[in-house]
Amino acid sequence: MMRYDIKLPSFAPNQLAPSSDDGLRLTLDYFADQTDNEIQNHLVSELMARYADVSKQLADKNEQLKMYNENLEGLVEEKVKEISSSQIATIHALVKAAESRDDDTGKHIERTSLFCGLIAEKLYEAGQYQDIINEEYAGHIAKASPLHDIGKIGISDIILLKPARLTQEEYEVMKRHTKLGEEILEKVISNSGSSSIFRHAKIFAASHHERWNGEGFPKGLKGTDIPLEARIIAVADVYDSLVYPRPYKEGVLTHEEAVNVIKDNSGTIFDPEIVAVFDDVKKAFADIAK
Repeated sequence: MMRYDIKLPSFAPNQLAPSSDDGLRLTLDYFADQTDNEIQNHLVSELMARYADVSKQLADKNEQLKMYNENLEGLVEEKVKEISSSQIATIHALVKAAESRDDDTGKHIERTSLFCGLIAEKLYEAGQYQDIINEEYAGHIAKASPLHDIGKIGISDIILLKPARLTQEEYEVMKRHTKLGEEILEKVISNSGSSSIFRHAKIFAASHHERWNGEGFPKGLKGTDIPLEARIIAVADVYDSLVYPRPYKEGVLTHEEAVNVIKDNSGTIFDPEIVAVFDDVKKAFADIAK
């Protein structure tokens, strides 16, 4: 509560003994006016002092809040780096698990990672898919795509390393690696949080064999119903399988022949827009393949 130390107005002797009612009224009016002025002066002074004090407190609080925010930003950035490092370590561990089963698969996923990052970066530079692609997208794609074949660790060596074309029954077993990969990465996400990289990786694993015309597996998705990640890796994955040997096929194609196969299947197996980007960066694909 405010306290006021008010000095009441003083009067000359003749003012304290007015000779008439009018004189008394004038004296009282004068006294009241002086008292009101004194109260108002004290009130304004008190309010100004309170305002100055509150302003100082707010300034101090704002400075504290600014320092807190700066520290918080640093802590968040540090935590993001820790999470990213942990994610990359997990990815490397999973990729090594795949490589231990089939060394060719290990090299394949390394090349495919570079291919996917290249296409995604080109899409970003061209301003395509702006509702999906941001400046971090290409990096996340490159880090996540090595896990597209992680489900193959659940496929028997008899099938995975068979030096001949698979029978229809064996092929059906091989196709399960998409579902196995999706399940593995779903568990990773559940245990480590729904990070962007692992969400991309889960899509890669589940959908990298979908086809633009709907004749792929496991879900038979068609056109733009296929996630963008899967449409990107479809081109990268097939290109690599054409120019590098596999246990189940003899011979390889030249870079030029592989490019023609990709372009000939634009609109059937592959997204035409992704094929167009591939055509723009095919020289870089050849360099990576070498």
